[in-house]
Amino acid sequence: MPIGSLSVDSKDSRSRRSRPYDGTSEGLSFFHESINSSVDFPSYIPWQTLSSDVSEKLKHGSLRINRSNRLEYTTITEEGERLLQANGRKKKARAAINAVRGGTSWTVAAFLLVNTALGSGLLNYPSAYNRAGGVYFATFIQVLMVLLLGSTMIVLAYCSDINQDNTYHDVLMSMCGKRAQQLSAISILLTCYGICITFLIIIGDQYDKLFASLYGDDFCHYWYLNRHTSVFLTALIFILPMCFFQRLDFLRYAGSLGIFVMLFLVFLMVYEYFTIDVSPENIKLVPIRAVDVFVVVPVFSFAYQTHEVVVPLYACMGNRNLKDFTKATILSMSILFFIYCVAGSFGYLSFGTTVPPDIMQGYNAKDPLVLIGIAVLVVKMITTYPPLALCGRGALDGLYAELTHLPADEFIYGEKRRRFIISTGWFFSTVLLAVFTPNIGVVIELLGCLASANVFIFPGLCLISVVLKDDPGIRQCKSFMFLILSVVMITFGAFVFGVVLIQVILFDLTSEGEVHEILCV
Repeated sequence: MPIGSLSVDSKDSRSRRSRPYDGTSEGLSFFHESINSSVDFPSYIPWQTLSSDVSEKLKHGSLRINRSNRLEYTTITEEGERLLQANGRKKKARAAINAVRGGTSWTVAAFLLVNTALGSGLLNYPSAYNRAGGVYFATFIQVLMVLLLGSTMIVLAYCSDINQDNTYHDVLMSMCGKRAQQLSAISILLTCYGICITFLIIIGDQYDKLFASLYGDDFCHYWYLNRHTSVFLTALIFILPMCFFQRLDFLRYAGSLGIFVMLFLVFLMVYEYFTIDVSPENIKLVPIRAVDVFVVVPVFSFAYQTHEVVVPLYACMGNRNLKDFTKATILSMSILFFIYCVAGSFGYLSFGTTVPPDIMQGYNAKDPLVLIGIAVLVVKMITTYPPLALCGRGALDGLYAELTHLPADEFIYGEKRRRFIISTGWFFSTVLLAVFTPNIGVVIELLGCLASANVFIFPGLCLISVVLKDDPGIRQCKSFMFLILSVVMITFGAFVFGVVLIQVILFDLTSEGEVHEILCV
């Protein structure tokens, strides 16, 4: 079963291994493989397996997922070959695992994890530093978060090894059952939906800053410069047509350049710190309220979140073992920690307590570097929205098939109709919410609530399942440690989820929802 845009061509891998070592070609291969495999989200995870009927037919070989990531019936010859090989299925499974040897190295895996994590959360990071109580306190919280998040990533990889699962929701299915799989699919579906809203809000923010700098503070009184018009027209012309496609391979290179866009924005924050003519106000040393510490935890979780791609990426590693994956996790978390610390510190120290939720709104768009940053950011948001919509569409499609007990025949032949209905509803609802929810900070905090479930609660449940199933490879002492760790993960994730959700509903949605409107008076 193809894992998607993270999959490795075993034939190419074998041909690469047969060639003699060449340092230059090895470096070029690393760059080429990283760029070709880079994605902002696991867009091609086969969500069709959420449907029990489809999943059973896939296992028995009467259905397959073709190169276009679509379900289709196998030929009589192919199905006959599957039946003849039924007795040696375990041996074949082991062969399939070995076939990806020579795939992605742990250094490439680290690069992919970094690319997956870097996104819209970076723009809200200076504001998160403000809420966390300043640079020192925010850095300390991040250190703890990196340790916790890295541990949960390794937990997911460990659990995927038990049944040789290749996707995040398959791990949930194997370890915790169908309901947990469905809950994880709903969580990821809502995450995709929320991030799409965030992207549209960011596009509106960039237009607002550009028009405010060029046309003055009353720009929004002209209907053609108002963010409602600018966001809707941009999305309608550039985003909507791509939402109906089955595959988005043509966006692979555009999406993979996202990491360079984000690194440019980090450079821009450092540059503006030394050149901007603004006196920062009230630099904090400690948080004002204790609850603010818990409020920023989901924001940090969202910024470091790569857990949905951990399992498919781990399945594609040349050496599928925890040692190499641990090295990839440590390297990726270290790179992300450095990038986020630089962005958060310089962005926050430039404005102090007046730092906007979207840091780009604090800069003057007449500056050529800021203008470039606005342009590349809008392009990135436009090219990253469709893969996320595709991922969410697939999850919703799989859930619909499972909850309505849709037969495989109807699932396959009704795909086009469902694709157009889901894509249309997804697009217009996200645009509507984006133009009436201008505060990116509120959306990211809500996404952080979901992130706390994906990165703490679900991995914790998987680890408890390992202990309860009493895996033969686990000694009594290790089993006890796993149990303690899983309880801590679940308790912490549930507590943060509840606290932040209440905070957002009771305070942020009522008192801070108009922060972005100051650009137009």
